[in-house]
Amino acid sequence: MTKIVRCNFGKLAVAVTMAIAILTSAGRAIAQIKHGSPIELAQVDISTAVRQDIVNEVRIAGSLTPVRRSTLTSRVSSTISELPVQIGDVVKAGDLLVRFDTEALGSAVTARKAEMDALNAQVELAESVFKRNTTLGERGAASEATGLAARANVLNLRAQLRVKQAEVADAERSLSYAELRAEFDGIIAARPVEQGQTVPLNTEMMTIVELNRMEVDAGVPTSRIPLVRPKQPVELTVEGFPGRTFPGAVVRISPTAVAGSRAVRVFIAIDNNDGLLRGGMFTTGILKVDDQKDVIALPAASIRYDAVGPFVLKVERGVLRRQPVEVGRSWSDRNLVQVSGVNEGDVIVSAPLPDLVADTRVTIEGT
Repeated sequence: MTKIVRCNFGKLAVAVTMAIAILTSAGRAIAQIKHGSPIELAQVDISTAVRQDIVNEVRIAGSLTPVRRSTLTSRVSSTISELPVQIGDVVKAGDLLVRFDTEALGSAVTARKAEMDALNAQVELAESVFKRNTTLGERGAASEATGLAARANVLNLRAQLRVKQAEVADAERSLSYAELRAEFDGIIAARPVEQGQTVPLNTEMMTIVELNRMEVDAGVPTSRIPLVRPKQPVELTVEGFPGRTFPGAVVRISPTAVAGSRAVRVFIAIDNNDGLLRGGMFTTGILKVDDQKDVIALPAASIRYDAVGPFVLKVERGVLRRQPVEVGRSWSDRNLVQVSGVNEGDVIVSAPLPDLVADTRVTIEGT
């Protein structure tokens, strides 16, 4: 979700006041430069380098969904004879969930086996006839056509027997589908059928979920997605648990943006071993997309450039010194730039005062 920045009149007034102060300071500095006297820098013109932890955050929102869930469907068309579980029941792997009436299914197995036995008898008879005709043919007492017809009859009956064997296997398999059992430990989340109901093939019977691990499907703006990486930490708050946060981590990132939006789906996993969270709960959170520890960052206006490279103006014993720096990450939302080459405690000119140059004598207001 896009991070929303709200502005009020109080903040606007502060920003305007600071801008006026900087412009006034710039005008005063120019005048002092022309007269050759030390430049007085206001407090708003300078920044003291300090080491700090800087975190870029993206606010996200979404609903919790169990990572592992299974929707069971009927694999036979039959009447439900037993339905021992209800919504909310805790089940263990292997527990009986549904049992269908097996009378018709058992009868189908018996009928297919009887048909297969009858075909077996026909095959044995045909093989005996074929063997006898072969012997007679060798003695010249039976024509070649008679032998070929007997052989064809054997092959045809054997093919029919294989079909019947497959039908028996299908009937036995359908009989084994008369029971549905839990595939894993979980909780019954849905059960749209009732005992005694006759259901057709592929009817949805119930849904089982495992609550030990939950997931949030959140959208991150495409402009921030290059900073998102798997295993990045997330702090989530869930409705119904005021004042409490739940730790999570990024587990998957979609390779494409959602159609019609400028957001990429990011999946965040949360451990729920205590079972407090439920599917469908609304959650908001903060995704830490860029966590930098113990860095020195200065306002972007502090960085100046010349033919040699980037530098800052450091106040040292009342004189501005050119201090070369290397520029690192930038945080545009905070107007900060990471720098190296500056020590903690250094006083740096951070106001946009282009007329200031190295070796200029300065004083600082209030010191």
